[in-house]
Parts: sequence; C-alpha cells; structure tokens
Amino acid sequence: MHGQTIWIDPTAEMVIVRLASHPVAANAANDPTSLPAYRALADYLMDQEQ
Repeated sequence: MHGQTIWIDPTAEMVIVRLASHPVAANAANDPTSLPAYRALADYLMDQEQ
C-alpha cells in the first residue's frame, strides 16, 4: 500500500522492509522494478554462502 513493502525470503535468510508514502494506494508502478531487485539481492546473498 502506498509503496510500503515487506518482502521475506527464508531461503536467503533475508527480510526487506520499505517504508514509503506514495500518493497512489497501489504498488503496481514500483513492483516491476523492486521485486527483481529483491530477488537479485537474495540470489547474491545465497551465492556468498557457498
């Protein structure tokens, strides 16, 4: 809602919390950019454990 996000990846042992106050009550404009970035960060962290 309004750009706020909680994204949890138990496999990567990672939690991302983004606080925001966008005027539009939807995340559709942010998700195409943010979600791939979160996934890339999780993949990077998992690669570092090996």
